Amino acid sequence: MTQPSNSNEVSHSTDTLRSLSRALENEATSDIEMPSTTLGLWLRVRSSLALPVIIVIVIFTLIGETQNSYFLSEATWVNILTSASFTSIVACFEGLVLISGGLDLSVGAVFLAGAMSAAELVQMGQSDIVAILGALLVGAVVGGINGTLANYVGISPIIATLGTLFCVTAIVTTRSGGLSIGPLPNRFTAISNSSWGPIPMVVFIAIGVALVAHILLRYSTFGIKVRAIGGNRVAVESLGLNARRISVIIYVVTGMAAAFSGVLEASYLGAGSPTFGSDLELQVIAAVVIGGVSVFGAVGDVSGMILGSILLSLLTVGLLLLHFAGSMEDFVVGLVMIVAVSIDRVRRSQMFRVSKRRMK
Repeated sequence: MTQPSNSNEVSHSTDTLRSLSRALENEATSDIEMPSTTLGLWLRVRSSLALPVIIVIVIFTLIGETQNSYFLSEATWVNILTSASFTSIVACFEGLVLISGGLDLSVGAVFLAGAMSAAELVQMGQSDIVAILGALLVGAVVGGINGTLANYVGISPIIATLGTLFCVTAIVTTRSGGLSIGPLPNRFTAISNSSWGPIPMVVFIAIGVALVAHILLRYSTFGIKVRAIGGNRVAVESLGLNARRISVIIYVVTGMAAAFSGVLEASYLGAGSPTFGSDLELQVIAAVVIGGVSVFGAVGDVSGMILGSILLSLLTVGLLLLHFAGSMEDFVVGLVMIVAVSIDRVRRSQMFRVSKRRMK
């Protein structure tokens, strides 16, 4: 009997994964038959994961404009988008971790390590490229450790990444002596501070990273595997694919993204500071969850992650303009997160009802 070729087996596995990924995505966004193109487009827009975030951004902006005339000024929105850029670069890949069914709490520490590593290398006289590559290597190593602990050692991702958060922070703080590294040369600070019109280059870099993440998640075989692992890891492994190895890769690229964002922060501020990345992991997870990524895995898209980052930045800047105390910012963010997770639970229950109905 002729055995099927390896290429045929791989093709069949990929097709199966693609079908599983599309099924998960379709069930997450609609439970209604779409009788026409126009109606189908409306239903997809209405059930979009990003739509609630867009509505909140618009409402908060309109309310803010009525209270402060600077709310819609160019300077305010450049500040909002710049602040959101650092968060969104990390959020795009933290979202991949959550979609795959994992969690990475170490991104704040890796952000710090990337910033301080790049700053130290630049101060030592190394080129900007060497400094960036050095920071990316640090992020990849920490991400690899996270992935290995979570997938091969069997430690819970929460515990594994929380442990690396403390370890990395301690190492960086000890090495720097708790002191900032800077000022950094103009050639390095120009990476983030050069501008196109009024908009700093860091915003355009963030857009580029988001496009890469979107293509990776939406259109690549790797993205199909990421979503499939989060939906049904056992099914993925039954197809002969190494889910653990794929998960490790996700943690590695997330670590690299966090370190790269730290480099951009050091470039933007002209120094590396041991205070960088404080509570960043919470902000990133908040942005991802608010943006519609399911805490249960499989569901989410990059557009929602970006909008979640913008909303957090808008809340931070907006509440300051509206003269609210700093503690109120945390209250509002926490409230928005609770609402987002509640919506996620309702959506997930809806998915199960749809699946059950279709099986009948």
